[in-house]
Amino acid sequence: MQQDCEMLNRIRKSTQMGQVGIHAVMKGDLNTEFHKVLKQQLDEYDEINKQADVLLKIHGGTPENIHPLAKWGNRMASAMKQKADGSTSKIAEMMVEGNTKGMIKSMQAIRSLGVLDPKVSALSNRLLQTEQANIDQMKQYL
Repeated sequence: MQQDCEMLNRIRKSTQMGQVGIHAVMKGDLNTEFHKVLKQQLDEYDEINKQADVLLKIHGGTPENIHPLAKWGNRMASAMKQKADGSTSKIAEMMVEGNTKGMIKSMQAIRSLGVLDPKVSALSNRLLQTEQANIDQMKQYL
């Protein structure tokens, strides 16, 4: 049960970092199609986050959020990179890097926490699939 709650909080934090990253780059001057793709990714992270909250409640866990300094650091890094090069290609590259880091952390958590409740495992796999789909979507913009 404790491992399930730990995994769910890792899922929440991963989706929150994705949301922060997307919000940071969406402030730039983006073409309509690229903006639409980012919005769709943002919505998917939101849905996964909500499902993690529901499962946490079922398991009696307490939701944990990413540290405010992590949010700030993510925003600042994105802003600096965009200021240096705000092209769609550069933003897509940043998004691929972020999704790759998210996938690595998710895979490490799955391996370290072992067998989980099937619903928690399914949600963690959904996050991995989402991260991969996000990378695949960004490839066309690189």
